[in-house]
Amino acid sequence: MSPRYRLHVSLALALVGTSPAWAQPSSPCGDAIKVGRSDTISSIAARCDISESAILRANPAVEGSDDLRVGRELKLTASTGQPTAERLGSVAREAGSALSGIAKDVTSSVDSLLDKNPDLRQRLSGIGDRIKSTNVDVSKAEVSLAPGNGTVGTTVTVSAKGLPANTAVVIGGGAPRTAYEVLEEAKTTAGGTLNATVRIPDWSTGQERFVVTVAAEEAEWKIRSAPLQITGTKL
Repeated sequence: MSPRYRLHVSLALALVGTSPAWAQPSSPCGDAIKVGRSDTISSIAARCDISESAILRANPAVEGSDDLRVGRELKLTASTGQPTAERLGSVAREAGSALSGIAKDVTSSVDSLLDKNPDLRQRLSGIGDRIKSTNVDVSKAEVSLAPGNGTVGTTVTVSAKGLPANTAVVIGGGAPRTAYEVLEEAKTTAGGTLNATVRIPDWSTGQERFVVTVAAEEAEWKIRSAPLQITGTKL
């Protein structure tokens, strides 16, 4: 094997590996923290002496406080773990270019080259699967609550449509713009709908509004309801 061929192969393998970590200052909370009830990005940043922007950089899937899930781990420093969909797409394009260059040098096709390098094919296939899993379209999905107000302890009906079909989901709740806590587990129908009931939890006492969140089990996507007005405590 020529030195140039070995260089191209090394480049392709490197491209489908992990991405480098970002240099960030350490936090007194460590590299990660478990999200608690009523947590927000700002409250965690203050508690852990770290900037909100650093938290968002370390957690690309988190855009705001209502993306936080109680009990889940929130990274406080960026890692070489799961790359973002954007990074994965870039890596795939770079790897494809490198593979084309390799194939040209050895007068072979990319498919033929991958047949001779099954480990490389498996890595590229894994990147494609991960990109697809982060591109679920829920832009037209809707979640509604009935009734739209009630006391703490009231049971409300959660209805949703436009969701991915036959998908395991969690139904969570919390105050607007804070972390949501899982209340129930469910599964969407073949038509992408959901119908379930949840109880406004006792820990909502003192809150004026309550938002229900329907999210994929692994939180690739989430949809929120309009706020329900809490009118008091059920006797």
